[in-house]
Amino acid sequence: MPMSTSQPIFSSLTLAAYGWSPANWQAMLYPDDLPPDWQISYYANEFIRILLPASDWETSLAKAALWAAETGQDFGFYLEITTSLLQAQHWQQVKTAVDMYLDNQVLGLLVEAEALPLLPLDWSERFPVHVRHPGQWLAAMPSGAEAQIGLLQATQAFSPPALREVFEEIQQQTAHRDVILFLDTPWAMLEQLRLMKQLYGV
Repeated sequence: MPMSTSQPIFSSLTLAAYGWSPANWQAMLYPDDLPPDWQISYYANEFIRILLPASDWETSLAKAALWAAETGQDFGFYLEITTSLLQAQHWQQVKTAVDMYLDNQVLGLLVEAEALPLLPLDWSERFPVHVRHPGQWLAAMPSGAEAQIGLLQATQAFSPPALREVFEEIQQQTAHRDVILFLDTPWAMLEQLRLMKQLYGV
């Protein structure tokens, strides 16, 4: 019996960070003598995507122009959208910052399912909206997106069987051949996933 062609063939996995330095990445990724303002361009030399946490905007609103200037046009931003961010007093400032500095580099939104009804219509129409449901790390992918995205959060590295489960879940559930996995994990998890990428040929 011929195999079904309705399920995409998982062929590419891009790894990136949830924020500029999750967990212990600060010590592992950046040189000790690197000035803080140079971390953005340094990160952008190592990775091509980032997921900006919703919480970053409260303290990093003024840095949006720097983020854009230090990354270049080939670098892509994804924005985490939560109910608390949409209801925050600084939400309108966030919209203004994105419009002014990041608009051309924002490739999609990672939106909590419960926040979806609160998302402004113009943002729903402008950006691909990836919906993250409770208990799921791989988000539902909208049409027109460059890839399916996921957010993997862990406080320690996974065992080899647990890592295999991650890749098997991607293979079984992906809606696209390309997947971007954002990591809110220790640096060791990134190294493990890079090895698994080689083993899986993605």
